[in-house]
Amino acid sequence: MREVVFVDGARSIFGRQGGGLKDLCSTDIASLVIKGLLDKTKVLEKAKVDGVVCGSAQGDIKAFNPARYAALGAGLPIETECHYIEMQCGSAITSINHAAAQIALGFADIMVAGGMESHSTSAIYFSTTVTPYKQIGPTPLKMHLAPTAEQDITMIQVSDGMAIKWGASRQACDEYALRSQERLAAAYASGLIGDEIIPYVKPATKKTPEQVFDKDEFPRPETTMEGLSKLKPVLEGGVTTAGNASGKNDGAAFVLMMTAEKAKELGYEPMARWVIGADVGVEPRYMGIGPAFSSLKALKMAGLTMDDLSVFECNEAFAAQNLGVIYELENQIGKKIDQRMWNPNGGAISIGHPNGASGARIGIFAMKELERNGGKYGLFSACCGGGHGTTTIIENLRR
Repeated sequence: MREVVFVDGARSIFGRQGGGLKDLCSTDIASLVIKGLLDKTKVLEKAKVDGVVCGSAQGDIKAFNPARYAALGAGLPIETECHYIEMQCGSAITSINHAAAQIALGFADIMVAGGMESHSTSAIYFSTTVTPYKQIGPTPLKMHLAPTAEQDITMIQVSDGMAIKWGASRQACDEYALRSQERLAAAYASGLIGDEIIPYVKPATKKTPEQVFDKDEFPRPETTMEGLSKLKPVLEGGVTTAGNASGKNDGAAFVLMMTAEKAKELGYEPMARWVIGADVGVEPRYMGIGPAFSSLKALKMAGLTMDDLSVFECNEAFAAQNLGVIYELENQIGKKIDQRMWNPNGGAISIGHPNGASGARIGIFAMKELERNGGKYGLFSACCGGGHGTTTIIENLRR
C-alpha cells in the first residue's frame, strides 16, 4: 500500500446553536471550510483534488448528496468525485479512514476528508403515508439508534449508565469538565490553536453591518468547580449536567490528504502520516465505550501500545463517557494512563460538538499537539451513536 500523509487542516468556528453560523446549513459551512483549506494550501494551483469524503450525523437540509454539494460549493471542479458517510459522531474520522484507504490502494492521489454539522438548521421529518381521513395530525417522526427498547435510549441515559457501569462519580465528571475548559483556554492563550479557523464573514444588510465570526462560541473559561457542582443533573439521580456534557453546535472541519510521494512532488511538508484506522461495534446503550475498543484494535493492528502514544484524543461526548473509556483502557492494559496526554488542549465539553465535524477537529488538534510536544505517535477516536467506536493512528512528521 502507498504511504498516506496529512498536509494540513482547517475548520470553521464551532458556533453555538442559534449563534454566528445559524444562517448556514451544514453543507454551506463545509463549503466555507473546504474552500478555505484549498486556498490555504494552494493545492488547486499545483494539482488536481481527486475526491472529497465527508460525513455528518444528521444529514443536511439542502442536499441529497451533502458531500457533492459541499465540494461544488467550495469551487472544486465537476470531475471531483464525492462520498458522504454517516457514522454519527465518528463520521469525520471514518471519512478520513476511507479517504486514506482510497489513497493507499491507488484509487486517488489527493483527497479532502472531514465532516460537518448544523444543529441550528437540523431537519424534522414527517411521514407522507399517514391516512388523511383518520384525522391524525402531522407529528414528527421519532428517529432511533437501535431496534430494541432497552438499547434505544437517549445520550443522557447512555452517559449516566456508563457512570454506573464504570464507576464515574459526579465529582470526577465535574473535575474532568473543568480540566477541559482550562486546557482549552491555555491552548488559545499559547496560540497552539486558532490559526486553523476559517472565518465566516456575514455580509452587511440594510439593518446590520458586516460581521466576522472567527472565534469559537461555546467555551466557558469562567467555569469553576463551585459552579459545576451547583448544576442539577439532567436526569434525577444521574451525574450528567449541562456543565459536564458537550453541546449541540454548528461547524465543519476538513484535512488535506495525499500520497507521501505526491506531497514531496508538490513541495509540501506534511504534518503527519496516516498509520491505520479501526472500527468496532459495541452495545448501543453503552455506545460511549466504543473508542476504548477501536483504539486497542488500531494499536494492535499497528503493532503499537499505549506507551508509544504522545497524544490520545477522545471526543468528549460526556465527561462520564470519557472517564469510562479511560477506566476501561486502564483495566485492559493493566496500568494507569498518563492523563496529561489525554485531550491535552481541551475537548468537546469546552469547545463544542458539531457531531460530524468533531472527528476532523480532534485530528487537527492531535497533529498540532504532536508537533508541539515532539512525540512520534498520536491517536484520535470517537464513540458513535448506535454503538460504534472509530479510531485513527497517526505518526508525527514534524519532529
